[in-house]
Amino acid sequence: MTKVEPLVSIILPVCNASTHLPACLESLLRQKHDNIEIIAVDDSSKDSSVKILKEYRKFDKRVKVFINVKRYGLAITLNRALRRAKGDFVTFMNPHDVNSVWRIKKQLDFLTKNPKVVAVGTQAVSIDEKGKHIEKTQLPTEHETIYSSFLQGLSIQLETLMINRSRIPRDLLYFVHNKYPFVYMETFIKLFQYGKIANLLQHLYYHRGKQINQTSLTKSQRTFKFIQLTAKSVAIYDYRPSLRSFFTPLLKINPS
Repeated sequence: MTKVEPLVSIILPVCNASTHLPACLESLLRQKHDNIEIIAVDDSSKDSSVKILKEYRKFDKRVKVFINVKRYGLAITLNRALRRAKGDFVTFMNPHDVNSVWRIKKQLDFLTKNPKVVAVGTQAVSIDEKGKHIEKTQLPTEHETIYSSFLQGLSIQLETLMINRSRIPRDLLYFVHNKYPFVYMETFIKLFQYGKIANLLQHLYYHRGKQINQTSLTKSQRTFKFIQLTAKSVAIYDYRPSLRSFFTPLLKINPS
């Protein structure tokens, strides 16, 4: 009897991403683990993003396309995608970025072999418009270091995280903020209550410089949000960050 490989749901929020979207989709559809579904939700793009998504859907049924009737923002778009995700394993993708073909398989293998780990990320490479490597991350791999410095943005490349949903409450993954990186951080901080988080040593995610489709915050806004999120995480999620995190807020959000 042939063993059925686990289904991995890839959450792909799209907004005016037509320039890099084909390369993103190609990198997902060529994964060595092929039992995937790409849940693409377009947030009222004004370019040809929807057309591109529909073209890929014609040729590969693993691409699922949904379209917001108006601009809702990143948080609602992520939530709409998650409601449609059928896999016990879920991960995320920025439509301007690309993956190594081994990303999904290696993360899935790691989660399968490590029952105490609820989520695993990867190292990332920052690339320019031509695909030239600019910088590589050296993120910690062990849970303890990731935990103590998570809110500083120093321990996880947020979009790379693959989560085993069978190890967490089904309603835990819910996004409330539209601002990057807090849209991911406030949700992912909850994962520490249910298991360990790790990073792979391999560089399996290629990040195209600045987060093009995110609304950036000023330094003062980021500092305020950091303090607000830290207080909430300690009070509600029983998170106990290192003392260092209070003095070095958000030093480096991504490798760009």
